[in-house]
Amino acid sequence: MSVKPVIFGVIASVCSTPALASDIYVTPWVGITGGGKVVNEDGKEFDFKPSENFALQIEMPLQQGRIGLFYHYQGTEVDDINAKVDSHYLLFQSAVHYDVHDKLTTHLGIGLGGAYTEADWVKDNLGFAASIYGGVEHELQDNLYLTGQIRWLGTVVDNDTTAICNLPSGQDGNCVIRFKTDWMNQFSASLGVTFKF
Repeated sequence: MSVKPVIFGVIASVCSTPALASDIYVTPWVGITGGGKVVNEDGKEFDFKPSENFALQIEMPLQQGRIGLFYHYQGTEVDDINAKVDSHYLLFQSAVHYDVHDKLTTHLGIGLGGAYTEADWVKDNLGFAASIYGGVEHELQDNLYLTGQIRWLGTVVDNDTTAICNLPSGQDGNCVIRFKTDWMNQFSASLGVTFKF
């Protein structure tokens, strides 16, 4: 079964709901994501290097908050090892918004969906993903907002397969690495601009 028809079906059903059709909020994000570990056959741990992330969020109002879709991408490497990891998240999310001041609100939300992890030692790239996030939003104009957010991203990863990696310079031979656990935790801090249509 193809993933694309499912994604477009979810988007179409959300967009066709009359109660949600009044406004659309589109937020491009840029930030930093860290977290994630692998281990070698000797039990030595290697961390993912913190690196920039890019994300896109499309939401609609629902009662005292918003509901929508969130896409997140991070490309990074494993410390001391020549191993690249690309992470893609697609989440269906909902948040409650709280007024703090005339033009300032905070929000707290959760998301559920899937993640696609690209790495040499990963055999099963797709996994269940979840997210908890919170942030602030400042209204600059009637249809333009500056927003900041901190987010936890967790995903089920393939921990049963391993791959050969290159050791740091000055060390001989190869090593075998795998994810440290079956659940990978990452944390991101991002800034975005929200456009209201």
